[in-house]
Amino acid sequence: MAEVKIEGLSALVQKFNALKYTGSQISPVVKKNGAELQQQTQKNMLEEYKGHYEWKKGKGKVFVHPTGATRRSAIVEIKDNGMTAVVAPNTSYFPYLEYGTRFMEARPTLGPAFKRVSPIFIEDIKRIINES
Repeated sequence: MAEVKIEGLSALVQKFNALKYTGSQISPVVKKNGAELQQQTQKNMLEEYKGHYEWKKGKGKVFVHPTGATRRSAIVEIKDNGMTAVVAPNTSYFPYLEYGTRFMEARPTLGPAFKRVSPIFIEDIKRIINES
């Protein structure tokens, strides 16, 4: 499973706890942005994964249509009492799709989705801080 970590996240959670922000304030933002990350990742997969060619014995190069297994496996999991959202495609070959191999170009989907959603998440958190 590929994993993306945000450095300093534990320090941010400690700061929230010190400032008395409750899970009821933070959790909805985490859930909303986690769901958006999942949806954007799946949308990227639908656009990026169009199939590929494989060598079949006796047939040569044959086009293989995508099954959609990786897209279906990209689910959001809420952890740590609503303070963490994990979006992780659960196919064993997802890292090869995301980062490529020496035989195959990378077809990133989770990374671009994260780059798109993370600024929105940061703005949502800033809004909570400024309202208090």
